This record gives sequence, C-alpha cells and structure tokens, in this order.
Amino acid sequence: MPTNPQQETPSDQTSSSASAQRRAERSQSPDLPGAGAPSQADHAPPYFEREHRRLDREFHEHLLAIAGGSFILARQHVQRWRLALARHTAIEDTRLLPHVPDGARWNARLYRLEHARITALADAHAARVEAVSENPPRDDRSTRETILSLLDAAQALRHMLEHHHQREEVALAFELPPALQAAAWGHGPGTQPHDQAS
Repeated sequence: MPTNPQQETPSDQTSSSASAQRRAERSQSPDLPGAGAPSQADHAPPYFEREHRRLDREFHEHLLAIAGGSFILARQHVQRWRLALARHTAIEDTRLLPHVPDGARWNARLYRLEHARITALADAHAARVEAVSENPPRDDRSTRETILSLLDAAQALRHMLEHHHQREEVALAFELPPALQAAAWGHGPGTQPHDQAS
C-alpha cells in the first residue's frame, strides 16, 4: 500500500495532541483568557504553538529512548532538546518579553521566573540522564527500575513545560503584535528561520 507523505509521525501526533489539550484546557478554565471560546486560538499567530511543537517532538523522542532503555540515545536527544530550549528561552527573554504590554494577563517577570524554574529542572534532568548513560544498569531489573526512576523524575519538568507553554499560547500569542512574533521566530521579511540557522 503506498505511503502517504503527509501522514504524521507518532511524535507529530503527540505534539499535536499536547497543543490540542492546551486549547481544550483554556476553554474549560475561567482563569485563562479566552475561556469558553476555544475557536479564538485559531486566530492567534501560530508562532508560539509551532515552536512549542518542535520542542515537544524532541523531548518526546528523548522520553521514548528512556522507555526503551536506550540511555545513550536518550542523552543525545536531551542534549539536542536542551540546546533548542536554551535558544527558545533566549529569544523570548530578549526579543519578546520586553514588549509585553501593560495590562497583559501575566507580566514579563512571571514568564522569566518560569524560565528560570524550567532551566533548573531541565539541567537536573539532563544531569541524571548523563549519569545513567555513563554508568548504565547491568541487569534487566536494574534497567527497568532506572527507566521508571527517570520517567518519574521527568514528570515535574513536563508539568512545568505544559503549564508555561499554555500561558504563552493563550496570552502572549494574542497580546504581542504578529509582526514582532514573526521577526523573533525568524519568519519575518528578511529573516532566516532560526531552526535552520543553528
């Protein structure tokens, strides 16, 4: 049977699901802007959601490698994800957050505090994966226990990322000018897409 070149990979489906979940949670939460009107998300500039999906895909591949007990591969994925996350955060801190308007749902200071928390959690997680890859478990039971431990430890990081991304997609995506977002993420006139510039 011919393969459809447009068919999404499992990682694409997972990151799409995460974005859809963020939109659904916004529509159900009275504490978030746009609550009760999820269709508004379709009218927001797509840049935040697009960038988050890229990060989600890489981190999902990392977690799959852990689940399969491929700790060296997991280390490679988390290193790539960590670099992408650092670049993503730097763009937000330097090119977007200085333009958060007065009266925004959440101020720039909150986003920066969450960036610092995410960075600390990401560094701690990457260090755990690095240690396991350098001294892997030697038997099946130890391998299973290590897998479980790493996945459990990643939950706080995943929760923080999901919550932070949701804030940006339901607030900043609407509050910042589309042209500013496009230029920051490398989609504006005369700019080079940042995912090709690395």
